Amino acid sequence: MDLLAHWNLNERPFEATWDTRYFFRSHDHDEALNRLTFLVEERTMNIGMLTGEIGCGKTLTRAVFTSRLDPNRFQVLTQENSAFAFKDLIGAVLERIDPDGKGQSKFARYERLRKLAEKLHVDNRHLVLIFDEAQEMSPTTLNEMKLLTNLNGDGQNFLTLILLGQPELRAHVAKLPSIDQRISLRFHLHPMTFEESSDYLQHRLKTAGHPTGDLFLPDAVGKLFQASKGIPRELNRLAKLALEYAWLCEMPCVPAVAVDAIIRDLSRHQNLFAA
Repeated sequence: MDLLAHWNLNERPFEATWDTRYFFRSHDHDEALNRLTFLVEERTMNIGMLTGEIGCGKTLTRAVFTSRLDPNRFQVLTQENSAFAFKDLIGAVLERIDPDGKGQSKFARYERLRKLAEKLHVDNRHLVLIFDEAQEMSPTTLNEMKLLTNLNGDGQNFLTLILLGQPELRAHVAKLPSIDQRISLRFHLHPMTFEESSDYLQHRLKTAGHPTGDLFLPDAVGKLFQASKGIPRELNRLAKLALEYAWLCEMPCVPAVAVDAIIRDLSRHQNLFAA
């Protein structure tokens, strides 16, 4: 019997995926969604910043957020990798909405973006630019982002800029008053609590087809939470391995001994690599 049949699943529940069905609305993730939605609905707030530890779910939150925006009211563009010069980042944006436009200097690209944003505004559509991994921006690039806040008219901004990144993004921004003062909304995603982690595991199992989502015994959930510290990506990794271990051992559920076994194995191999 394969893993899915053994656990009464339709698909694997803990894979790394941007599938929005697996999004779990913890307190912080729900708050982040609400704040980002408010940010773009206002159309006057310049810049928003969402930060969080590695693996806390920023990218999936972003995917859910953008999927909920009405395309008749918003033009949303996301840059996955922000480790480029301002000119190149604007060029990447233009390549997707104005690939035949002329002018490749920084000024020419800025003017092309201004005209496009203004046209969208006239059509009652708001441009939303999202830059992920924004902690990779150089201070110069990050500082030049303030130029985008000058695209406005009729008492409204023509676009809203959203920076997503790891915690160090906050420190980078704090050193640049000209950009820091333009950030109207900022929010930091924290790891999940024990109760949220337990509900998260159940949610993903039910999304994958299990009728109740109750495969991990309470003591196993405790071990997973302790080892993952409530970080979703790490919780996925450990839960996936524990599920596979318990399947190979033909266990009827996932007990703490299964979690202990995979944690010991991971620790042993990590120590060997470090040596």
